[in-house]
Amino acid sequence: MTPVSEREFRETLDALGLNPERGEWDSIRHFNLVMELEARWGASVPIEDVEKLKTFSDFYFRIPCRPAKVFAVDADNTLWKGIVSEDGAEAVEPYVGFQCGLKALRSKGVMLALLSKNDPPSGGASPIEKVFAREDVPLSIDDFSFIGVNWEPKAGNLLAAAKALNVGTDSFVFVDDNPHERAQMKSHLPEVMVPGDVESWIAKGMEGFTEELSSSYFVDAGKTEEDILRAQRPVMILPSGGLDNEFSKADYLKTLELKVSPSLAVEADIPRLAQMAGKTNQFNATTIRRTEDDFRRLLADASKRVHVFRLSDRFGAMGIVCYVIADVVSHRITDFVMSCRAMGRTLEFFALRHVCAALGVEPSAVWIDFCRTEKNAPFAAFLERVAAGDTATYCSCGT
Repeated sequence: MTPVSEREFRETLDALGLNPERGEWDSIRHFNLVMELEARWGASVPIEDVEKLKTFSDFYFRIPCRPAKVFAVDADNTLWKGIVSEDGAEAVEPYVGFQCGLKALRSKGVMLALLSKNDPPSGGASPIEKVFAREDVPLSIDDFSFIGVNWEPKAGNLLAAAKALNVGTDSFVFVDDNPHERAQMKSHLPEVMVPGDVESWIAKGMEGFTEELSSSYFVDAGKTEEDILRAQRPVMILPSGGLDNEFSKADYLKTLELKVSPSLAVEADIPRLAQMAGKTNQFNATTIRRTEDDFRRLLADASKRVHVFRLSDRFGAMGIVCYVIADVVSHRITDFVMSCRAMGRTLEFFALRHVCAALGVEPSAVWIDFCRTEKNAPFAAFLERVAAGDTATYCSCGT
């Protein structure tokens, strides 16, 4: 029987009204789906296994599945515990068992693709390259067949990976700790296989996760010498900001339905603001490490305004991901900080417009304090776009 892709299986179950991910689930639908597995796809389900089938994946892996060829994986809080841009290359803790499992898959011919929102590779100088150069990190940068590390949408980077590796997007398994990233991938490229419940594996240090996926998505890996050789090809690095031509970033951002709730900071916001001040590096104008007491003094200062921005999209809320501190007397922005989770969504331009409107000045006329560091190149790029008059945003004001 011809192998069935995960997308084809899901579409068929939706048409039959038998998708366990949708609607109320009962014993009748459960029984009918088991019967469909056997009649439509030739599956053999022993009576003692019927009650064990609970999730979509449980049912899918009982039929002839289309084998995956590429394991696309995030880096921060997926390959290791921590965020390299905030904690530093030496501070993150590698998930050794998970990484060793990926190396084992590669030895069987599974191609590895790194899709991460971080500073792009720079001849060994970028934070992410420094992590892979550590002796206690099992994977090396050369283990990946494709590297898409930048601040662009991951769906576009995966399309570029498919083109570069000459495989279909339905050949990819995508693993990411962030449920927003998983949901966005499923929405824009529904044929990509996206395992859920990654959080439970993270809680266990990702131990055994690769083996779990190997027994389902990669059962046919390594059957031929050509399979094994395919994964040994030299690494291909996506240029910084280079998306596949078929993928429109503008269209992508429009579909996210980005909503921003701007407000002035209050006492309850202070712990989050201090957390961002202490950790954020890339999109941080000056990297001033303000404490909770610093923010309390700012809130009490009539000449200062601390603007906070909460972001949400159609997949859920992200909370406070940006703050801007402005001096209302001098019309000057002293702090401009945005979490890396919000980068690539044009929130920074919304925030700039909002603060400038409150100050009564144009974005091109406001003074923004800036201190260049080794890590805040994304903020420098933002200033260049503002100087060029490019302040377009796909965010709208929410409630």
